[in-house]
Amino acid sequence: MKRLEHVDPVFDQLFAKIPPEITDTFTEEQLKAIKKVFGSRNWGRHPLDLRVSVPIPGLRFYLVLLAGSERGLKQRLQYEKSVYPLWTPGNIVFLTGFLIILLTSSFTTFSFLFSLLTSVPTSPYPTSIPWLHNKFECEHTGRTWRDGDCWDSEHNPMF
Repeated sequence: MKRLEHVDPVFDQLFAKIPPEITDTFTEEQLKAIKKVFGSRNWGRHPLDLRVSVPIPGLRFYLVLLAGSERGLKQRLQYEKSVYPLWTPGNIVFLTGFLIILLTSSFTTFSFLFSLLTSVPTSPYPTSIPWLHNKFECEHTGRTWRDGDCWDSEHNPMF
């Protein structure tokens, strides 16, 4: 088998999969052309590159999220759309679940923030005190007896 000087790991993996009886037939010109193609490729790292193995018992599952600026040719992009369509059953299930989780968490977060902003006013207002049953007990605690009830004029709703 002809040996190539190290180009990159992807090239090494692909070249190793070619049977030796074929690699032995490559000329030096062909090998140089192959190296040149692999050396000029634009397969760099993405600004966002998340690769996670999801530990689900009994399943080997992974998730990859890549993002960056689009530098591809229109012809290649159209080809990839036909090879990797967006609306497949698996993608629809994933996107639906993701959307449900996103909406639920957003609703919960906004409800919590709204409740903080519109909390119950803390200014006191008059309230009857049900456990004080006579005028003496009521006035002894600094409250007012009126119409057979004991009234506290400084009751705090946060009590």
